Amino acid sequence: MPTIKRHIETLQKEGFHSVVYELRGRIDLKRLGRHFNMMLKRRHPDVTNYHFFWFRTKECVIVSYVGNMFLVDAVEDFMNKAIQIGIAGTADEVFSGRDKGLFMGKLKQCLTHFSPKPSTRSYGGSQLGPI
Repeated sequence: MPTIKRHIETLQKEGFHSVVYELRGRIDLKRLGRHFNMMLKRRHPDVTNYHFFWFRTKECVIVSYVGNMFLVDAVEDFMNKAIQIGIAGTADEVFSGRDKGLFMGKLKQCLTHFSPKPSTRSYGGSQLGPI
């Protein structure tokens, strides 16, 4: 699990604005990151230097983002679109704000429900640089 730890450390030190969403229903994880990146380039070029991380629980997928102040609106915009185009059945915001302590607390609380599935990707996110 060293990769998960690196994602958590990156989320903790990057950006001032944080968002956590809970995705339920049918979730297309392959399209999740790709479509978010495409939408940012087209509609939110002011969102730069962000990090995202997702992981499975038994009932849902938790997706977290950290970045600049424009990120929150971009993620909300994307989640609404993701439901419309079938990337996720539902997307509920469970945290949004600037308080790193509250964000990390919520993320760690969600991580207690982490539930890997055999032979299936159970977590992922933005590309991590070299150690």
